[in-house]
Amino acid sequence: MSDTDVVYRERPGRPGLWFGVPWGAWAVLMIWSFWDHWARTGEVDVGALLILGPLFFAVFSIPGLVSYSKRRYHTITLTSGTLRVGRDTLPVEGITLDPPDSGRPARLLGGAPGVPMGMREVVLGGSGGERHLVATGHPEAFLAALGRVIPQSSQG
Repeated sequence: MSDTDVVYRERPGRPGLWFGVPWGAWAVLMIWSFWDHWARTGEVDVGALLILGPLFFAVFSIPGLVSYSKRRYHTITLTSGTLRVGRDTLPVEGITLDPPDSGRPARLLGGAPGVPMGMREVVLGGSGGERHLVATGHPEAFLAALGRVIPQSSQG
């Protein structure tokens, strides 16, 4: 197995769905509300269109931005030589499945401030005694794949 063969990959979030559906709802809401106003008054309120359109567009974009954030910061790619989570990369040979019980806090890999809803954290140890957190939607599959690639002496 070469160092570039992907052993495990997890890509959370579905930005296409979470941008597309709310933006479609936004478009329907905007068309309906201004059509209804025009049908009742015979005029189009351009000021409301210029203010409410972008405001509601921003609000309807929130689900897509959350989904994009999950994809950006919590994508896991495991090869036989490296573990990449978001923007962090660790060599596999320095990872242990039994993290030290030191008082040292674990650092969440990937660059996000916390573990998102719907994902669970897995704690891993490092060669220097550090502790790492990985947010994953499938912890059992992730740990099984990691157990296949880390050196047997590191598994505790």
